[in-house]
Amino acid sequence: METQTILAGDIGGTKTTLALYGTTTTPLLEKTYQNSTFSSLQEIVRNFLSGQEAAPERACFGVAGPVHENRVQMTNLDWLIDGKKLGDHFSIQQVVLVNDLVATTAGAVTLPDDSLITINQGHPAPGGTIAVLAPGTGLGQSFAVPLDKGLQPFPSEGGHASFAPRNREQIELLEFMMTRYAHVSVERVCSGNALPDLYAFAQTRFQEPKWMAQRLAAADDQTPIIVHAANQARSGGPPCEPSVHALQLFVDILAAEAANLALKVLALGGIYLGGGLPPRILSFFDREQFMNIFRRGVYREMLADIPIHIIINPRTALLGARQIALMT
Repeated sequence: METQTILAGDIGGTKTTLALYGTTTTPLLEKTYQNSTFSSLQEIVRNFLSGQEAAPERACFGVAGPVHENRVQMTNLDWLIDGKKLGDHFSIQQVVLVNDLVATTAGAVTLPDDSLITINQGHPAPGGTIAVLAPGTGLGQSFAVPLDKGLQPFPSEGGHASFAPRNREQIELLEFMMTRYAHVSVERVCSGNALPDLYAFAQTRFQEPKWMAQRLAAADDQTPIIVHAANQARSGGPPCEPSVHALQLFVDILAAEAANLALKVLALGGIYLGGGLPPRILSFFDREQFMNIFRRGVYREMLADIPIHIIINPRTALLGARQIALMT
């Protein structure tokens, strides 16, 4: 293919990262924007391309929401994105919108070992289906199946399927959440947006430190406060039992949902845990505990053979979007 300039984007519920690529996977330009300070993706793209000598020939954006006819209404943000209108406005020959997890999946299969932390080495089936589970602002899911000589990624909105508790405590969590929401999806208990609710539930079991109550009361977004307090407590800092328990609950639910996804798509090639949260809470991923939850039921031996990796490369979705733009 003739060398082209590619615009790739990772459009999440909280932030947007754009990158301009030439002939290599090293970006010519990359910037991250907080979505709350912009009214639309078009405004962000205009800012990003400002001062660039020429418009990119192709673009692909991984967007947090279901894509239909190259348009998407974002799930956790009130933006309607239209690929054709973006292309016309910026004189880009082709703009492709895909679900953000499709982009992550397309990038995950190309990652080197140093971009992954392995929870379970397993025995991947040659040419097997892979699945991606990505807790960030929401809970993205995707999978890729063998097609021709590679893997074809497909979108999923599995994060909005109903939460299935696996023990007595999680049954009580479900009952707690049912007082707050008409439908308790797995995303409601396994995402960045879920952490304040998990913390509130943990408060019914553990005493909240006064300093933590003050920090949360002053915060616009409680999630980073909870993550920071839990990480500090784990590394010998001030104890904060509700935050530690909330994070442990989160990881336990993630392990169970990873097994659910593996069974639904027969992900014998591996499970990849993406999104912004897992790399920030690595100390909460106890391999033995995770696998005890993941490896269960009738197909426990099959599940034990599935490799599980945490993606620590923050550019995975961008690399996938670039790859899709090149191949479309």
